[in-house]
Parts: sequence; C-alpha cells; structure tokens
Amino acid sequence: MDGGAINLYSAEKNNVFTVVSVPNIGLLENLGIRLGTTISLQNRYAFGGPVVLRVEDAYSVALGKDVASQITVKEAGL
Repeated sequence: MDGGAINLYSAEKNNVFTVVSVPNIGLLENLGIRLGTTISLQNRYAFGGPVVLRVEDAYSVALGKDVASQITVKEAGL
C-alpha cells in the first residue's frame, strides 16, 4: 500500500481523495467507486454509523463502516 494511504472511514471530512484500493464487492463498481475515482467524505455518522461520500463531484452515496473501512484512499494530488 502507498505511503499516505488510509482507509476511507478514517479520512477527514470535506477533503478530496483518490481511491487506491477497493474490496471485491460488485455493488461498489455499480456505485462508481473504483480505482482512480475521486471522492470526498461529506459526513461520518456517530457510533460507527455510515459515511456519506460525494463521488466524482456528481452524486452522493452512503456506505456502512464495514465497507468504507475496506476502501483505501489517498489525498488527491499526492
């Protein structure tokens, strides 16, 4: 894994990230979350709740903590 890469659930809100690793979950491909996708974390709900992402600055998606924790991202431009 790249230096500076973190799991999506740990990412800071409102920063822009590039996806560098995704688990083999077909739904993610259908949601447009794949290698190289640009996303930003809009909200992380308390107590291990879901995260809300902005995908390619086009639409929002909610993912559970278990799935978000398996997606690896790094800050865009790094």
